[in-house]
Amino acid sequence: MINMLCQILYELNFFSVLVRLFLAMVFGGVLGYGREKKHLPAGFRTYMVVCLGSALAMMVGIYVTDITGSSDASRIGAQVVSGIGFLGAGTILVTRQNQVKGLTTAAGLWAVACIGLALGAGFYSGAVVCFAALWISIQILRFVDRRLQTHAKTVPLYVEFTKLSALSAFMTLAEERHCTITNLEMSRSNPADRDCAVSATMVMHFPEATDYVRVVETYGSLDGVLTMKVL
Repeated sequence: MINMLCQILYELNFFSVLVRLFLAMVFGGVLGYGREKKHLPAGFRTYMVVCLGSALAMMVGIYVTDITGSSDASRIGAQVVSGIGFLGAGTILVTRQNQVKGLTTAAGLWAVACIGLALGAGFYSGAVVCFAALWISIQILRFVDRRLQTHAKTVPLYVEFTKLSALSAFMTLAEERHCTITNLEMSRSNPADRDCAVSATMVMHFPEATDYVRVVETYGSLDGVLTMKVL
């Protein structure tokens, strides 16, 4: 009985199509639900649609191969991988603070598409393991990442100053506290912005692990510091 069921699932038939598309809908929806709760781009519906579409594309490749006798069933699936690459690239942005946004979104879409391809090909074990690993990475390891970011020796900052001398005072205080500043990039602000004279992105290296809140409280209270943001 079990062998017969496995044979049905691994063959391309109406029942296996239902199972593969259902799993693609569930896996994509579960992975996208966490992003939907945090109001991030590419959430519940996007992940579900991408996973469903890639699963169907892979099954179409297998179906066409069976009908025409072609020897390359992965041709359509390969186009999905490259197509998702273009879709993901459109979500990556570089902000005015020189901060890269959207890398996780792009990588998540690509990974979900790969899960869909695995399901479409009938590679259930690979799809299940990859889904579990992605869910752990997104839902559980983010707490570890948050812990590492809030207690680190290196703090990337974006700071806006009301005058250039305020930046000099900022760097002097950092030197007095044995803090090294690297990757310093300054830019004059728009003349229409009368409050901010100069903005800077930098990386501060502390001799010991430092809480981000303490950094903001210490350096953000200096005269002339208008805005401070941890990147």
